[in-house]
Amino acid sequence: MSPLQISFCHHLSLSYWGGGEKFLVVLAKELVKRGHQIKIYALPFFQEEKSKINPKDVLNDISYEEGLRKHVSGDVCYVIYRPLVLLNFSIHAPKIAGIHSELFWQKKVDAHYGFLANVFYNFNRFYRFSDLKKFDAVHLVTNAYPIQHPNIYHIPNFVDSQTYYPCKKKSDEFTVAFTSRKVWQKGWDIFQVVRQRLSKDIHVRISGGLVPENIMPAFLSEAHVTVVPARVDTFGLSIIESLLCETPIITTPLRTHKCLDLPLIYANSPIEFLSQIMQLKAWWESDPEKYNALCLTCRESAMKYDKVLVLDRLEAMFKDVAGRTEDKS
Repeated sequence: MSPLQISFCHHLSLSYWGGGEKFLVVLAKELVKRGHQIKIYALPFFQEEKSKINPKDVLNDISYEEGLRKHVSGDVCYVIYRPLVLLNFSIHAPKIAGIHSELFWQKKVDAHYGFLANVFYNFNRFYRFSDLKKFDAVHLVTNAYPIQHPNIYHIPNFVDSQTYYPCKKKSDEFTVAFTSRKVWQKGWDIFQVVRQRLSKDIHVRISGGLVPENIMPAFLSEAHVTVVPARVDTFGLSIIESLLCETPIITTPLRTHKCLDLPLIYANSPIEFLSQIMQLKAWWESDPEKYNALCLTCRESAMKYDKVLVLDRLEAMFKDVAGRTEDKS
């Protein structure tokens, strides 16, 4: 099959620059490298008050348009899914619904999600993905949750192992890192409790989205453990990034985390996080062989989420969905 014309549609502006936006931009750039033609369409909405980046600064001349109503064509179209998203996009191409939020499987939604998230959650609670029938395929980044559709692709998110690798030696002082956004969903309040109770000989480093991405591999490599006390998580890119830098993870036992099938250390409360941190510190101090073996295992196990391997599967999905439609015509 010749190179494809692939369109992407997103219900948020790329300016928001969260996990879904970063995934879309990196994927688009990689597909361009493989010869495909890419266009991106987005709605002018944010989950927070202001934008974080200018999309044109990160897209390398990839076509990008924002607006409340867009007409979209191509060989195949990938839509970052939310209920009723097709009201904003008139799509004349086979459609893939990419589900990048665990919101729709929650039993209830906390007010911290915001007004729009609650609106779409409640719509889905009554209609249970009914509008997914309008899509030719569904892409899920996790197999943690069930969904009804005749054409489902379970393909995880990815991280570039050539960018995220142990590029700096561990700090001489035992260091705990927090790299998630400082929000309730990511357990920022839990981490603050943990931080207050840590002994003074433990160093704490916090990125919270403020550390430039080109510095993140070094930031993670120098740490001895990364704490991810997320209450909700669709996939957990920060987990993969840390593991690829040979830095162990302590996180919550969410279904999506367990489905990663990685050597994660679990904790349910600030006390348990503290206990697990102290256990790793004890290994690092008195049993370095055990600690170092864990670090090596972290990277080895996370390599299955390497960019090249996952991109091959995503590209095959686009070709498959576009090809199926050609076969029917």
